[in-house]
Amino acid sequence: MDQRIADLPVAVDLTEDAVILEVDLSGTGAQIWEHLTDPALLATWSPIVPERPLTEPGPVLSRETPDADPVAVDVLATAGDHALTHRFGDDLLEWLIDEARLTLLMKLSDPQQAPTTLAGWQVCLGVLDARLEGLDQERIVGRDALEHGWRELRDRYAQELDLPDQPEV
Repeated sequence: MDQRIADLPVAVDLTEDAVILEVDLSGTGAQIWEHLTDPALLATWSPIVPERPLTEPGPVLSRETPDADPVAVDVLATAGDHALTHRFGDDLLEWLIDEARLTLLMKLSDPQQAPTTLAGWQVCLGVLDARLEGLDQERIVGRDALEHGWRELRDRYAQELDLPDQPEV
């Protein structure tokens, strides 16, 4: 799995106010949409496990694990089955699906954290890609990501984005 995560075809761009991650995933746009919005499917790959589907605007709480403190993931907008904008704590995430291409635009409350955030999402998206391909891959979130190449990804993004002073975990 670690090689799949490292080799995931991800393109990243840092703009003045956002970090953009693009990735081509296995599966169809409809399958990706279901995995972005359905709590049961999110619980198989994402740190975001909301209390309800992310298909309608309104307040939503999420917990990475059942005993974790809740985090606001309020849905701000959706467009059909191809665009979702929601909060993730103090950050804003915009997900766009174009067939099997997923674009994640992140407006981070602390842009210095972009390499850390990108590394975490790449690990999660590697799991999603495997699951969309039909593999029975366990979710890798939180500290478990450290054992699956997260630190190397973070360091690579720090160098690529010229944000070298990343905090240790």
